[in-house]
Amino acid sequence: MPPGLRAILAAFGLLVGAGCAVAIAAPGDEEAIGPTAGPSITAPAADTIPPAGGPVIPVDGENGVNRSGKGDSRLVQSLFGRLFGGAAGDDAKKRALLAAYPGAFTIEGNEVVFPSGVRIVWDDRRQKTPAELLTQADVEDMFVYPYPLAREGAGAPPRLADPGRIRNEAFFRALYGGSQQAVAATVTRVPWVPALGGGAMTVTTRFGVAERLKRVSDDLERLPPQFHRYLAPPAGGFVWRAIAGTNRLSVHSFGAAVDINTAYSDYWQWDGQPEGGDIPFRNRIPLEIVEIFERHCFIWGGRWYHYDTMHFEYRPELIPACHR
Repeated sequence: MPPGLRAILAAFGLLVGAGCAVAIAAPGDEEAIGPTAGPSITAPAADTIPPAGGPVIPVDGENGVNRSGKGDSRLVQSLFGRLFGGAAGDDAKKRALLAAYPGAFTIEGNEVVFPSGVRIVWDDRRQKTPAELLTQADVEDMFVYPYPLAREGAGAPPRLADPGRIRNEAFFRALYGGSQQAVAATVTRVPWVPALGGGAMTVTTRFGVAERLKRVSDDLERLPPQFHRYLAPPAGGFVWRAIAGTNRLSVHSFGAAVDINTAYSDYWQWDGQPEGGDIPFRNRIPLEIVEIFERHCFIWGGRWYHYDTMHFEYRPELIPACHR
């Protein structure tokens, strides 16, 4: 049994004894039919910052293939869909999203509904390739890859797994602002590791992102000196721009992402890695730094198969402790 699959099953108490007998419920009818209406779900009233911690479920990639190419892709994909799909799994994802961005929207049946009147499809019910997930993601697709926390240890990301890199741009535009001017009206400069001469980074004040980044900075300053070189100078925060080589907006456009010192960072495109080929993982950023960012609800681009190790973005819906 692939180790990622074993981890998934063990996390849900589905491994029975040494023989690894597996109990799996049959999928509900909703997996075989189109979108249906459902009850409205509303978000919590206040934006709170929860404590760190919470379970994480590793998986050997969205296709069930590890870096050596082994694994039964169809088995892992099917089991993952059964464990997290259906009405119960769908509802859990919706509640995670609502709790991550309190009061920003409601979910009515198969639509995310913003106070502005913007309505975005939650699940288009389409099976997508990894490339299509990047360019045609619905909101539900953003949960397709579980995000492994730093405390789970170092290691190369599973093949093609990019947890957090799958984004529905319409959702982020509705969340943070649909234009450069709209986002710029919400940003502020946050002192960045001032004791190390790090200057400042510009981020949004929406959902407490600026305050959370200040807490990240405070915690990072307490790290021993051997970590300081990775932090300053930073490479910046809010910049309205497309992701290199695409027409998709970067999360930097919404003021919800920052880059740390590029001198010690690795990026798959800088390293000349092919989009569709095997990408050997490279990283020099210590996990002690990553863990501090995660404590304040920022995910790390070093958990992506298409790695971007300088990059951190505010994605509380993907970190269990940030949406309880």
